[in-house]
Amino acid sequence: AVFNHPPKDKNAVHNFGTVQRELVFDIDLTDYDEIRNCGCSGAKICGKCWTFMTMAVKVIDAGLKEDFGFERVAWFYSGRRGIHAWVCDESARMLSNEARSAVANYFEVSLGKKTSEGLSVPLHPMLSRAFEIL
Repeated sequence: AVFNHPPKDKNAVHNFGTVQRELVFDIDLTDYDEIRNCGCSGAKICGKCWTFMTMAVKVIDAGLKEDFGFERVAWFYSGRRGIHAWVCDESARMLSNEARSAVANYFEVSLGKKTSEGLSVPLHPMLSRAFEIL
């Protein structure tokens, strides 16, 4: 985050706050526990279930760039059970809390086996592209 005053002075300044905040997505394999069928769950990871992370990168990266116009997205292994996407564009750092939530909600899809039967037709364009990518 970028602050309006040095962080070391936060207790001495009455209007201390953020001016810009990173837009970061945290994708964990535990988010896929309902549909992983390799025997892994929780923090246990194998090559087969890691494929879900590869698919998430492809779909989210395309959506961030094509639907929101972001150009610089950096992907990192989170060190345990997933990945992080850091959107590095200044426009992403300037988003309001509401806009940040809207971007995150855009990518929310229920992965449960029971709820996937209720997808409406025609599919949302983001889901149609995801099916094409995958």
